[in-house]
Amino acid sequence: MTENQVQSKKNIVLGVSIVLAAFVLGLMLICTVRTLKSFDDTVTVRGLCEREMPADRVVLRISYTAQDNSLVDLRSTVERNDRIIVDLLKKGGISDDEIKYTTANFNDRYEDYYVSNEIKFRYNAHQTINVFSSDLEKVRGLQNSIDGELLKNDIISSTYASYEYNGLNDIKPSMIAESLEKARESAEEFAKNSHSKIGKMRTASQGYFEINDLDENTPQVKKIRVVTTVEYYLK
Repeated sequence: MTENQVQSKKNIVLGVSIVLAAFVLGLMLICTVRTLKSFDDTVTVRGLCEREMPADRVVLRISYTAQDNSLVDLRSTVERNDRIIVDLLKKGGISDDEIKYTTANFNDRYEDYYVSNEIKFRYNAHQTINVFSSDLEKVRGLQNSIDGELLKNDIISSTYASYEYNGLNDIKPSMIAESLEKARESAEEFAKNSHSKIGKMRTASQGYFEINDLDENTPQVKKIRVVTTVEYYLK
């Protein structure tokens, strides 16, 4: 074999090698592009979890006002009214540690520039006594009767009860798990309709928990909800 033939054969082998290398490189580039493109295919879904839970604490607020032209006499009236209210609460089964109240708010109406000096009573007092209890039924019974009982003692009062739920930490894990499961179900349904499959989770965001009254007539039952937002890869 002549030197020219050997050189020609080397050139052919080199050329074939370059073509093969370019072909392999092209295939790798196509696979890489397809792989990267698949990472752009995602779906964002939300999972909602709601539960109804009974309130575990009630706050009963008993408010009244008193008036007099003598500040000393007005203070005496407030002290008398407080004793009557506390006695009624204790008779209703409320303990001392469930009753909270502060010093009444006194004001001199003559200091109000828009009030005429011809007003009947100069001094005004406002007092609120609070009951914090986990016995909802007991407090609800008191709420229905205490205004009438106080009226018999010449005390015009108003009562308002608010209900709280403090057991959120106990149900948080299961509610989050349920919202994630519902989010995945939505993603799977979307993937089915788009002829694809869901892959790994890309991002997840947990919303804040909301605690509201079930409705205006049932404040002692709370509706608790949380929404979790999840983004999945599609493949």
